[in-house]
Amino acid sequence: MKFKISTPSRLHFGLIDFNGDLGRIDGGTGVSLSNPGNVLSIRRGKSFQVNGSNPKLIQDIAQNICNKLNRPLPDMEITVEEEIPSHAGFGSKTQMSLALAYAICREYGISYTNIDELSRLVGRGGTSGIGVRAFDRGGFILDCGHSFGKGKEKSSCMPSSASKAKVSPQVLRCDVPEDWRFVLVTPLNYEGSHGKSEVDIFESSFPLNETETNKICRVILMQLVPGILEKDIATFGKAINTMQNIGFKNVEVQLKSPLVPNLLSIMNNAGSYGSGMSSFGPTVFGLTDNDNDAIEIRKAVTEHLDDMDTPYVSWITGPNNHGFTVLDNAEKAESRSKVVSQII
Repeated sequence: MKFKISTPSRLHFGLIDFNGDLGRIDGGTGVSLSNPGNVLSIRRGKSFQVNGSNPKLIQDIAQNICNKLNRPLPDMEITVEEEIPSHAGFGSKTQMSLALAYAICREYGISYTNIDELSRLVGRGGTSGIGVRAFDRGGFILDCGHSFGKGKEKSSCMPSSASKAKVSPQVLRCDVPEDWRFVLVTPLNYEGSHGKSEVDIFESSFPLNETETNKICRVILMQLVPGILEKDIATFGKAINTMQNIGFKNVEVQLKSPLVPNLLSIMNNAGSYGSGMSSFGPTVFGLTDNDNDAIEIRKAVTEHLDDMDTPYVSWITGPNNHGFTVLDNAEKAESRSKVVSQII
């Protein structure tokens, strides 16, 4: 046994319904990215062993998976060759968890019929299914949330890490144009909300008023979705801009004020069709359709951060339209991306 698993990361554009008066909550939309990503090299070992920056986290995830399968940890050596930054807005834990679940099921000869079964095994996707669907097939993803109320799938509003609901139904999945470029910048002395702080934000913000929810639904249906289906980057970008100022996404953005709003403004002024913050951040992204403009957008943002003496990491990347890949016999994990990705 020797193989590599490569996963995408994802941008989460925001939750849709943070009100619940129609009997559903959550719902979300986002895209799968070719970079950053996880690359795990896996071979049979004398015991379960992890070589990487956070072996305890990976072992804990693997142990939880094996507990649900009623199996011991397999004799497996995992080497983390590339890793998605954690608590940065990329959905790192979902991608790592699903990759480990796939590897463990493969080792034990356990088959699964669809990604929903794998997501239940790792307990992810209970609020947003974007990360789960990104792992499976990549692309642009829209889901419609969960039934809400007494005796329904969910009776309270919680993040995916604290929700036991199944992954929400997918409404739409389509390819993102291969020439679209996402400029990603992650300020390193900031961290996205997670754990108890994330739960507290959900509880204190729910419910948002109906007007906010109605507006975000209209923007998604009448701008964001037509923009991606018609490959109209200007319309798609306008929707991204609008979504930063309404609904729960506005709550997330304001938690990182004034830094994030300033970075989004700089990106747009530098030529981005639209800019936003992924999930709870701190990663911000800008959107364009060529490499030259992407370089200029990144330059504008990173020069601003340099002037602030704020450390950061940045990427220029394209979409992932296929999801995770598995390469056997230690082949090079180069087919994960069809576009050139850069990291600074």
